[in-house]
Amino acid sequence: MDSLARRLLSQPPLKPDRERALARATRAGDRDARDHLVRESLRLVALRAHHLGLRGEDLDEAVQSGTLGLMAAVDRFDPDRGCRLATYAWPWITAAIRAIPSTHGPNSAWEAADSEPDPDPPEDLRPALAHLPLHLAAVIRLRYRLGEPPGPPRTRQDVAMRLGLTVAQVRADEARAMAHLRARLAKVGHRAPRSVD
Repeated sequence: MDSLARRLLSQPPLKPDRERALARATRAGDRDARDHLVRESLRLVALRAHHLGLRGEDLDEAVQSGTLGLMAAVDRFDPDRGCRLATYAWPWITAAIRAIPSTHGPNSAWEAADSEPDPDPPEDLRPALAHLPLHLAAVIRLRYRLGEPPGPPRTRQDVAMRLGLTVAQVRADEARAMAHLRARLAKVGHRAPRSVD
């Protein structure tokens, strides 16, 4: 296993009381609390990437991308709704990891990720679509059924068939959409920690 992932997986899980305190402070606008909450929850990102069977460069990329999903979840997490951050953030982390292509071409882990729908769609994606190019927004809109009755996200195969694209093109467009969202996050000053050591 990659050393970064090993270090993250060796971190102890965040205790419920500390998680609630940090999350409440984050909702009140405390950026230091937000940074601590993200940093102390990075274990979730490594855990999800490991569960998807990613290794080597794919694992490194997944941890980086999954961190953005974690940050998005932290920014929307309400600890007073009776849900743990791990439960709330899991779909966000999963969607962020699945939005990146493999650096070594198709493999069983990525093929499974393409065919297996996420457990829940990320929330609050509609406002972000206004900042995406139309063809990227179309992929995200179809994938997460935005503007439709609620349901699980469509697989990339389904989206590809509906848009007349290949699965690889859908994956690439989803990755480009994530890149736009990352740039938007950076512009408003929400950055991942520089170091996880």
